[in-house]
Amino acid sequence: MYVIFQEENVSLRGFLRRPERRMRRFIGVFFILVQVAGLAHGQFSATGGTGNAPFVYTPSSNTGLDKVFVYNGNVLATLSFDAADPSDWTWYRYTQDPNAAVTVNAGEVEMTASRTTVKHVQPDAGYFVKSSGGDIHFVYVVIWKPLVYSSIESVDEGDACSELTLHVSASGGDMTYYTSTGLKRTLERVHTLQWTSREWDEPSTSYIDVPKNMTFRSLDSYWSIPAPLSDTQVKVVGDAINSWFGVNDSVSMPYVAKAVEINAKATVEVHQHTNESGASTGELVGSAPLTVTFNSHPSAAVTLVEWKVVKPGTTGTAYFTGEELEYTFKESGRYDVKVYVSNAYCKDSAVFSPQVYESMLDCPNFFTPRSSPGENDEFKVVYKSILTFKGVIVDRWGVIMFEWTDPSQGWNGTYKGKAVKPGVYFYNIEAKGSDGRAYHKKGDINLLE
Repeated sequence: MYVIFQEENVSLRGFLRRPERRMRRFIGVFFILVQVAGLAHGQFSATGGTGNAPFVYTPSSNTGLDKVFVYNGNVLATLSFDAADPSDWTWYRYTQDPNAAVTVNAGEVEMTASRTTVKHVQPDAGYFVKSSGGDIHFVYVVIWKPLVYSSIESVDEGDACSELTLHVSASGGDMTYYTSTGLKRTLERVHTLQWTSREWDEPSTSYIDVPKNMTFRSLDSYWSIPAPLSDTQVKVVGDAINSWFGVNDSVSMPYVAKAVEINAKATVEVHQHTNESGASTGELVGSAPLTVTFNSHPSAAVTLVEWKVVKPGTTGTAYFTGEELEYTFKESGRYDVKVYVSNAYCKDSAVFSPQVYESMLDCPNFFTPRSSPGENDEFKVVYKSILTFKGVIVDRWGVIMFEWTDPSQGWNGTYKGKAVKPGVYFYNIEAKGSDGRAYHKKGDINLLE
């Protein structure tokens, strides 16, 4: 066979492409080296048993074992070890003490270009491979023992308002193995606990059901989970090894929620009066009267909602019940609005601190109802936290031009639907503020064109 090399024309484009080609060659060589290194390190695999696929468990590194293989019976059970030179590795078998290991009969070993395999693997035994250079790798083989759950029950331990404590009983399932130093260990079983709780969903301002699960690795101690916020079925489903072999054993119990939670919200009635100074824009602070709707948003197990409205420094307290409270704050100062949710077992609370401004009342001395539309069209007071109001405007002969009791309103310069003449008019206003201050304002107002 002849291989013909054709000289490539040297061009600027070809020259620029060469670094890219070199990089591709480098990456290819790098992956080959990684694969060779992986073979040199070695890796165990296993087949056989019912289903032909053992469960693979990776123990703690301090056991010295690479893997523990769990077989469903040992029919046609095999163990394999991948290596760059399989002939350099020798198989050994032990039961408890690796120092008493025996060499696996050569007739039980098969080799390929990259793998050495033990046939007829014995159950509940340890295996290791050793190279001529002294490298050694350990595995252990156990036979699956089904775990059968018998009961699950709540335990009166800890704070039932924050956690649910459980005890789960099961029979069978103990599988032991021995480490590379001959120490006895019990194979860890992973148990999955399932239940449903409720969680607060801010976008919808409501509670929604959320499936929950948690894994546990021992039946010798109590299990603890966050106390569910709704009635639910608490269920233990088959451990990972049982599930691997198609056995989905489980046990469950009904649970009636005890824990409570509150996600209280406050909505302020917004004042949209341009002449009201300090009107609330949605925050819990503003001009009186400040009307706020409070909603407790209690969780499912709540049976009682109580509200307390307190003004610090005073002796009076207002009490209310119900999930929602609408309250109007009329006196200036800071308040504490406390809400408590509870049942026979648990409680939760929240607090709000609304603040009402002190009062203010001021009057302009002129307005232009006709010459500048949209600007200073009405005679309006500027006010803050005014609770009662009564005003009257008269002409120089005492004829009443306008009367009003809402400080957000004003006089547009008309009388009986007709525009009055420019000139001087007189106002008389009496009002009372949220801080108890009484106002009596008199003065003249110039109506300009």
